[in-house]
Amino acid sequence: MISIVVDESSLEINNRKSITGEIYLQFGDSFFPESNWNDFIVVVLTWWNKSIRILENSSVGVSQDFNFMDGPFYVRGVKKDSKQISLSFNRRNKAGLEVIASLDTEIDSLKKTIAEASIKVLKEMHAKNWATDDIEELKKHIQ
Repeated sequence: MISIVVDESSLEINNRKSITGEIYLQFGDSFFPESNWNDFIVVVLTWWNKSIRILENSSVGVSQDFNFMDGPFYVRGVKKDSKQISLSFNRRNKAGLEVIASLDTEIDSLKKTIAEASIKVLKEMHAKNWATDDIEELKKHIQ
């Protein structure tokens, strides 16, 4: 089982209306890219919502990346069958690619986890009265 950890108390907005906050993946005792990873949380969640929807509606064997905006990290999902995807947790480096971990999970489970993290973040931004184009884009992808 994989979960997406977001910390609403870490959310910050800069003068260009870019929103950052803690977002990372947890599976078992492992964290990816690392515990307390801070990134452009709204953009990342928008990308992940798009990626899971593409995988959900694609043929077996299709791959889709779940990117982070900062750093050399990303997760590649490959559709195994109508219900399962294989995830590889990757780091780009000078030698090419390092696969840090891999696991299989259900498409519906990952989709639900991404949606829950997105809703949690959107609720906090609504409470702060933040309005940006990125927030509107994220809203479109979870309805």
